Amino acid sequence: MTDWPSAFFEQHPAFSPIRRFLALFTAPPDHTDWQSLPVVAHSRSGAPIRFVHSDSITEYYELAIYQHGQVATRLNWHDTFNAMIWHAFPLSKSALNAMHQRIICANPDSKIRGAARDAATLFDECGLILPYSDPQLLQMLEQHQWHELFVTNKGQWGKQIGAITFGHANFENLLNPFLGLTGKCWPIAVERDFFALDIAAQCAQLDENLAHLIDADWLQKPRQLPALPYLGVPDWHPEQDLHFYENTAYFRPKRQKLG
Repeated sequence: MTDWPSAFFEQHPAFSPIRRFLALFTAPPDHTDWQSLPVVAHSRSGAPIRFVHSDSITEYYELAIYQHGQVATRLNWHDTFNAMIWHAFPLSKSALNAMHQRIICANPDSKIRGAARDAATLFDECGLILPYSDPQLLQMLEQHQWHELFVTNKGQWGKQIGAITFGHANFENLLNPFLGLTGKCWPIAVERDFFALDIAAQCAQLDENLAHLIDADWLQKPRQLPALPYLGVPDWHPEQDLHFYENTAYFRPKRQKLG
């Protein structure tokens, strides 16, 4: 991480949730830069969230966040984008951390992470929030009707359905994209006027909704999060011609159940 592609961040729609935070910097931030920013989030223990050198932490990653607000942050793209998501979705990130804390404390001697923690980690790393006002569009995604979702209904993206990046690994991958990139999405039903809001207001509304669902233990297993080949989202990839969408190795059809 030696350069800071401000023009790319400004132009690529996937970076819209964190763009206003990326704009705070003109070069890759270090720990001094992070410490200079106002606190935007707290752990559920009340500790202010700070992004600190990983070598300064002696506890397990999630416990250090919950107890002390210390987020181990290496000076690389992966952890930089994680810090950005803490700024964009502070309630949801705190709720995910509290979820890990609850499960760990309920089973302190277990070395098994379990399905719920696996799902939380998948969403944290490669998740996308999928606000939608038309259930038919969600059904297309669930049925892997990719041509209908991305091509036939291209004009509905940003009007009745959207993809808002949450997983910090997705941002890292989009710096050097390759066919095969797939995220796990969390569909959230919204009113149609949601899409008239600016991105900050959209993120704030989704942040509250997600935090509530996480606190209610809605997330129990990875299968609850449908797959999304996100290079197919309109304008997220430069080569979105019809041939691109015909690639069934990437846009995989729905697997038929036997029997």
